[in-house]
Amino acid sequence: MAARAEEISTSHPASSGRALSIWWIVLIALLLRLAVITIGHTYRITPRRDHFQYGWEMGRIARSIALGQGFSSPTDLPTGPSAWAPPVYPYILAGVFRIFGIYSHASAWVILAFNSLFSALTSLLLYRIAQKLYGEGAARAVAWTWAVFPYAVYWPVRVVWETSLSAFLLTLALLLTLRFEELRENIPLLRWISFGLLWGVIALTNTALLIFFPICLLWLLYRLPAKTRQISRMALCVFTSVLVMTPWLVRNYQVFGKFVFIRDNLPLELYMANNDLSTGMWTRTEHPGNDPEAMRRFQELGEIGFMQEKKQQLETFLREHPERFVRFTLERALYFWVGTPQLTLVGSYNFLYFRHMTFFLGSAFALAGLWLSLRRRIRGVFLLGCLLLVYPLPYYLVNPFPRYKHPIEPVMLLLIVYLFYAGRHIPVRWPGTAR
Repeated sequence: MAARAEEISTSHPASSGRALSIWWIVLIALLLRLAVITIGHTYRITPRRDHFQYGWEMGRIARSIALGQGFSSPTDLPTGPSAWAPPVYPYILAGVFRIFGIYSHASAWVILAFNSLFSALTSLLLYRIAQKLYGEGAARAVAWTWAVFPYAVYWPVRVVWETSLSAFLLTLALLLTLRFEELRENIPLLRWISFGLLWGVIALTNTALLIFFPICLLWLLYRLPAKTRQISRMALCVFTSVLVMTPWLVRNYQVFGKFVFIRDNLPLELYMANNDLSTGMWTRTEHPGNDPEAMRRFQELGEIGFMQEKKQQLETFLREHPERFVRFTLERALYFWVGTPQLTLVGSYNFLYFRHMTFFLGSAFALAGLWLSLRRRIRGVFLLGCLLLVYPLPYYLVNPFPRYKHPIEPVMLLLIVYLFYAGRHIPVRWPGTAR
């Protein structure tokens, strides 16, 4: 019935006007972001520490690629071949470096514009998702909100990282999953293959997002008819995604002489957040880019040997201090949703508590929107809930930096907008008023 209603609506002249207007929202979102980059000079990234903030480890790897040294040296000094980061974004950044110059203002403008394009397109995806789940009015509201909301604008125009691309890809995967459920028995085989291609690209862009892949498949297996037939097609989808990853996995095996699943820096990330000097957040001195002794060991052992050493140190810490690891994990879970405890200075005033409050309110409103969607039995809300509850789990073990939350912030904003949009029609009975 829903598919039929959509079919009827697309044949109506008003629907073509709405389709055109959503592209205007995307254009305005893009122009706003480009204006912030250009007028706000956000492309003038600080040159401190030899431009390390220009993409951090991804920037260093991109520089090595652009210089013809291959995917290598993710920190300040030459350290040989690397699998520190997934390959997609460093290669994109390296292509920009080759054309517009390494660590140049022009390259920064181009890569931030690239981020902004995918951030703007995310408003289109949110519109399509909200249209399916909540209706046309809520869809337009969430698209406009994402287009102009300052926090949604911040990440693509300020940070050279895969953050905005990851948010776009994860939101696209959510939209396609919902569309599969609509098609039910009529899903073409090519669409399953395309879904596998998408997840392969996601894995090579931000490996942490893969945690949502099996959830999508299991939800579709539950919702779709002819389950035996669907299992074979899902197997083809998984095979396709593995096929996309295979060239990089082969490269890692040839370079390091062992199997490395896309990236290898997890032991370091875990140890930086869980060690004798840690208070639950990362300790900078463990990172080779911050400590000469760590850099010396990194060069001496090579990347694989260095990560193996950090793995052993982590295991020692976990064995000797299991209670501290549990406490740190619970604290990081809290920080993921209320913001990390860091100085937020404006002039001589520290807005740390205000920062915590804004993060907390955003999280609380998103969860309230999720609760309202569950209460109203909105189709597909299970996926939204899983995305909010399952995606953060790896970051509870390492560092809950705010940019790591950005891939799920489109869905959070979707739920927040729905909460307020639907709340307009919920009667409020104040104490003492007649029923």
